[in-house]
Amino acid sequence: MTRQDAPPVAALFQVIFDQKVGYTISWKQCLPGLDLDGVEYQCLPSGLHSVREDLVYFVLGEYAGVSAFVQEEADKQHRNASFVAVGALVSLEYGRLGKSWMHAEALRSLANEVVQDVENKQPLEQFWKGHGVDSKSNGTASAVPKTPSTGGPERKRSLSDAPESLTFGRSVEVDHPALSMPALVTTLGPLLFPLYRQALLRKRILLIGSTPVQPTCNYVYDLSVLSDVPRSLRDSISSHNGNNGIEPLFNVGVFDITRLESLEKGWLACTTDDILGEKKKLYDILVEMPTSHAASGHKIWPNIRTPDGEVVKATQRDFRRYASLRRELRRLQRGAENGMHYRDDESDTADYDHDESAPLVRPPTETHSVHSDGPQGAEAAIVEQVTWSTTAYQSFMWWTSAGEKDSSEAEESLTDQALLDDLPDLSELSGQHHSEDHDSHPGAQRLAATLVAYFHRVTGVILQTLANIIERADDDAAEGYEEDAIEISEDDLRRIGLDAWNVRDRAFVRDVMKLYFNRQSVIEDDGVRMCGVRIC
Repeated sequence: MTRQDAPPVAALFQVIFDQKVGYTISWKQCLPGLDLDGVEYQCLPSGLHSVREDLVYFVLGEYAGVSAFVQEEADKQHRNASFVAVGALVSLEYGRLGKSWMHAEALRSLANEVVQDVENKQPLEQFWKGHGVDSKSNGTASAVPKTPSTGGPERKRSLSDAPESLTFGRSVEVDHPALSMPALVTTLGPLLFPLYRQALLRKRILLIGSTPVQPTCNYVYDLSVLSDVPRSLRDSISSHNGNNGIEPLFNVGVFDITRLESLEKGWLACTTDDILGEKKKLYDILVEMPTSHAASGHKIWPNIRTPDGEVVKATQRDFRRYASLRRELRRLQRGAENGMHYRDDESDTADYDHDESAPLVRPPTETHSVHSDGPQGAEAAIVEQVTWSTTAYQSFMWWTSAGEKDSSEAEESLTDQALLDDLPDLSELSGQHHSEDHDSHPGAQRLAATLVAYFHRVTGVILQTLANIIERADDDAAEGYEEDAIEISEDDLRRIGLDAWNVRDRAFVRDVMKLYFNRQSVIEDDGVRMCGVRIC
């Protein structure tokens, strides 16, 4: 059943397929003046007939939409299939996606009921009576989320790093999009890092996939949350272009092309219409998701590319950071399942890559290099190969240090470890004591909130480091003036977790400087010299 604190519904509708006119809104109730034109196409994306049921999220004007699709077998008159979609609109004033997922379970139940008899409107009428916005108020009273009563228990925030981005209540709905974050990590692997950076740059990102649509819609939600700028950092940012966040549009189709072309800010959307991928002026980044129906014995990764066909891969630095994050997530999951607690004083020297209970990042005092374990198997296909410059640099540093551990490797380990230290405990994430009666997804909830905390820390390191560089440069400039182009060293790039030799990472920093601080920048090309001769 829908929770009592679910947001009021501004519109409720039923969509069926009419053999004469196609998709048709067969029943609706909505606020006066609310235009539902085209909603039947948004809630029934291409290919939906191939699945038994699905859940679709979309945005229509100032409203978030959620639609439950159900298909049943039928006679030949109905082409051996009968389907129905029952959808609702909720004001976006209630937050990201309007918290419309709170109605998903009830809408799914409605769809399963009315698909048996599409002429039976009584269940729809009852739902609207119980959850619809009071039309007498014209939606004014319910357009803004209600302020929590001071008499009841206060809901604690999810994350100390970015509490405004992800909050779980006393119980977590099975359809809460954030619960898919562990699946997002599994699906993208190391590619999560370059895709996160594109979202941080507020690019136009289009995910093309197949049915079911709900997982891809969830990923749109997840990426928009992960790429948010923590509120604590917003005062240090000169430009508000990045502060506003990337706009999640969720499911789109050919009917949205004109709307997408008119949008000036960055967005995240998903579609099952392959033709959108051919509209190369429509997007900045295209993510071709692997089909969920593929029966393959090996891992199939998404394909990320630009409109000109350039394939985007993870860097070697991305892979090392991903490996550390993956070990942490596995440890958290194992602890949640077994009630185990991790100890920081572990002294064993087991294989850290395969022993999930071992420390996540090798201590700097170890002689084993953090660079020695590269991507293996399927992961190697989505990670850039080590460049000659990187190989030459590492070889040179090994030679000059007489085989001792490179200090840059130790610094990298400490940087990655700092991102993973003191991540929120499960009790901190929800602010509640968990029980099976109130939360059947503690593991997924914990991993989701941990991922948000982690990526917001990554964002914090990037933006705060660049803000400090700008401040120092302006302090050194003549009074009343500021530097035309801020100089950023290769060490600065390494400090914020980027590959100093990677062209795309260098471009990322320049774009961040322009978007968030409205400043031009130049990357110093330090290189490595021996006897006055540059070797890399």
